[in-house]
Amino acid sequence: MEDFIEEINVAKEIALLLVSQSDDSILREELDKYYDYEIGQALMVLGPVEKKRLFELLSISRLTEVFEELAPEVAYLILRDANLEFVTKIFKTMETDDLVDIIGVIEDEEDRAIYLSLVEVEKRISIKSLLKFDQSLVGSIMNNSFISIKRDFTVKSAINEVVRKAPEVEFIHNIYVIDDMNVLQGALSLKELISAGYDKTQFIEDIMSVNLIFVTPTSKIEDAIEIMKNYDFLLLPVIDKDRKLIGIISFDDVIEALNVESETDYSRLAALTDVSIDEKETVFMSIKKRLPWLVVLLFINLITSTIISGFEAELMILPTLAVFMPLILNMAGNSGTQSLGIIIRLFATNQLKQRSSIFKHVLNEFFTGLTNGVMIGIGLFIMVILFNLIKGQDFMVGFNLAFVVAISICIALIVSTLSGTLVPLFINFIKIDPAVASGPFITTINDILSLLIYFSLASLMIANLM
Repeated sequence: MEDFIEEINVAKEIALLLVSQSDDSILREELDKYYDYEIGQALMVLGPVEKKRLFELLSISRLTEVFEELAPEVAYLILRDANLEFVTKIFKTMETDDLVDIIGVIEDEEDRAIYLSLVEVEKRISIKSLLKFDQSLVGSIMNNSFISIKRDFTVKSAINEVVRKAPEVEFIHNIYVIDDMNVLQGALSLKELISAGYDKTQFIEDIMSVNLIFVTPTSKIEDAIEIMKNYDFLLLPVIDKDRKLIGIISFDDVIEALNVESETDYSRLAALTDVSIDEKETVFMSIKKRLPWLVVLLFINLITSTIISGFEAELMILPTLAVFMPLILNMAGNSGTQSLGIIIRLFATNQLKQRSSIFKHVLNEFFTGLTNGVMIGIGLFIMVILFNLIKGQDFMVGFNLAFVVAISICIALIVSTLSGTLVPLFINFIKIDPAVASGPFITTINDILSLLIYFSLASLMIANLM
């Protein structure tokens, strides 16, 4: 919270500086003290006059870096209000992957075509090809700006090539070695290249690494994230089916994609069509996100009401049954949601790829549900007996009711824990994102199962008492 307040203060500070300082040279010096991210935050609160002045004060290369720090939606909204000549200059210096993100958020086809026309032909072709990829695939975040050299280069010629290309590319941490057909042959880090500078006549093929790890444009982003996390990579090469080097993905793009994936999973877990909101969101837009799921859940919950109405006779004979019904439903719902949260996390970190790991997790969840069920059941058994004694009910009736409630909660916790695991597993098996097995759906399923268990046992108890 403190960091958020500090960001607002810095943005206001920059805005005040633009309004109060009339000397451009002094203002440029002051703006140089701020990070690109901070200037980007200030852009979001500046008025049209202050924005125009900021655009005139900063160089195009600096402004491009500022726009690259903004969320694509925000960057587009600001650029949409600027003149097309200014946008053309920004697009000329912006990295391809960032351009793809910005143009990708333009929903109107005519507007998208206009902004694409502002990009130089070669870059435009790359952007169009990248826009075709699904947002879950590596191709959608790929950057085709990287440094490549030939394997027969000497260290001296390689260093010269890196120096020549460095101003044109975003990252120079890794240098990729290709042949005449652009096929990936090897890689080395900038540190390794500089360290080999003591003997500038040795060839790159003698110092490059050939143990390469790469992805393709159709690889899933979550797989790329896992590789970069496990191997501590800042960059990861992307090759086509012929092993030709066509791009790279960087850690910052991966983090962005990870944040988007987290938001998507959260939306589905909460049964929302979209979790993201902004200041301009209206009540109607919020209703549009939530109402469809609520309608679906309404019809599913009618099953719960039908079950209760089917056991009216039992409730008439023993009204105390209704007292413990919410408790059993809530406990089952909580247990199922806990189980769901754990398995969604395991799916996100790719820890359930093998059958043995899936079986082990299901077994662990079963024993967890069983242990929790037995412990909660024993505690509830004692509490229900005391509750009935205080009310002055017949001890045998109270004992039987306590037994039914205890057994019901025990079985309900086992079933709900397993359903919170098995439902996402089944959804994943049929090739659907397991995050769609959202909390409300698991809770509703558990409500239905728990009521059936509870009232079925209650019916047997009443039949024995009668």
